[in-house]
Amino acid sequence: MNIKLNGIFKDNMVFQWGAELRVFGSCDEASVKAGTQGVIISCEVTDEAGNVVSKGEGSFEEDGSFLIFSSSIDEPGGPFKIRVSAQDAVVEMNNTWAGEVWLAAGQTNMLYPLNRSEFAKFIVTKIPETEIFYYEVPQFGFLNEEQAKAEEEAKWVRIDAQTAGKMSAVAYYFAREVESRIESKIGIICCAYTSSSISCWQSVDSLLATKEGKTILKEFERDCDDLTEEEYEERSKDYEQRLEKYNHELEKALEENPFMTYKESDRDVGEFPWPPPIGVKAERHPGSFFESMVLRIAPYTLRGVIFYQGEADWEHANEYGVVLTSLISEWREVFFDQEMPFLFCQLPMYISKEKKYMGYEDMCWPTLREQQQLVAIDVPNVYMAVIIDCGEFDNLHPSDKKTVGDRLALLAEKFVYGFDNVNAVAPYIIDARRGEGVEITFGGDYALLNLDVVYTSEDSGFQVAGEDEVFFPAEASIDFDGRTVLLNCPNVVYPSKVRYAYVSYGPTPLHAQNGLTAAPFSVTIDKDLGGV
Repeated sequence: MNIKLNGIFKDNMVFQWGAELRVFGSCDEASVKAGTQGVIISCEVTDEAGNVVSKGEGSFEEDGSFLIFSSSIDEPGGPFKIRVSAQDAVVEMNNTWAGEVWLAAGQTNMLYPLNRSEFAKFIVTKIPETEIFYYEVPQFGFLNEEQAKAEEEAKWVRIDAQTAGKMSAVAYYFAREVESRIESKIGIICCAYTSSSISCWQSVDSLLATKEGKTILKEFERDCDDLTEEEYEERSKDYEQRLEKYNHELEKALEENPFMTYKESDRDVGEFPWPPPIGVKAERHPGSFFESMVLRIAPYTLRGVIFYQGEADWEHANEYGVVLTSLISEWREVFFDQEMPFLFCQLPMYISKEKKYMGYEDMCWPTLREQQQLVAIDVPNVYMAVIIDCGEFDNLHPSDKKTVGDRLALLAEKFVYGFDNVNAVAPYIIDARRGEGVEITFGGDYALLNLDVVYTSEDSGFQVAGEDEVFFPAEASIDFDGRTVLLNCPNVVYPSKVRYAYVSYGPTPLHAQNGLTAAPFSVTIDKDLGGV
């Protein structure tokens, strides 16, 4: 018999302590034909002294796949040897560890490597050997021979000065912060793909289950119909040539300057070729990365997920909350954990220079951010990192990834690991009251609010509207209690609505003394000063 484990099962892997170890893979076609029904496949984990610390058994499905549930290891540690066997077939993994395992998922800003992030040239070469182990899921939209080869070659690597540069920068800073609080190895599984829609990260069945998902599918189908098969093939070939040329030039530029940020490469090499032609054979089709990436690692046992995605879905802003909710539900299902913590990033400020100079504001980005907030409020065990202040003008891929990783880590420390006195919740609106002006009370994990230097009402980030819903900028100040913002807007006699940072790109001066930035919002004012 010939058995093969899924590619994530390799030497140096980290598996989740305190939970069942799930090992999965398949046997070859010849073994299936020879008969696998009734054959037991077993897993045994031994420590350095040869003592068995975990074991379990499984059986083969008709297609030759198998899933073994092995008993949990009740504390972090290692190294361990994992031995999987069936009849005369044996596969072993050495130097494995029981630790904390997080899935780092999303699109380009999660994939963004540490080498190209802010201040990387001063940081990467000084990184000591860490307790972080990193595995990157091969990036493919279809299961094929090329993907199988890449999966075979993929490895778990221990992070140090030589290996850290290619790691997800957000995941690195997240893991370093968690590592500083927990005595455990940290396993990071990166599962991300550039410029990918949320529709790529869940099954078509999941999309079909909601009206909003169906809307996205219909739009994709409509876009596919814009090209004949011959036109698609021709444009696809042209796009691949342009992409190959871009990657070649980028590779040369990175050889000269390995710490080049994405904004610098846009300036010196040119912008990433975009968009590719849309067709059913395109890698970024609905369900693509769920099928060829997520399901290649599910149901690996996780502590939780960190997620940074949404830039590709600005045109689906109104649908985003529902489809993100369905994604979370499906991921919890395939990873066998209905309460799996899901930590995600709200999108930062962004606008293209074309839209900025044309004065065009379509409100898609603030709408999508609002949808993200609703998911964090409505879905249990889901937490949102506010990073509205981390954006860059005309740059979808800002280089500050430390702030992002640190804020995700704070959420994990507070809500997943239960540490006391962790300031993780960004300032958020509790209510707004009108009088001569507007008073807004904020909640969150902080003692005092701060406003950066604000020279005019345009710089405050606050806007007020009357019943006509025409918004005007408002002057802002902090009340003596340190948790209330006072607004003055002479252009509005009877304030009816108020919003903060509710634009694609604009000022974000309100933050807490501990550095957490205030969450954007847009609300209706339904209270008068002194009223209940």
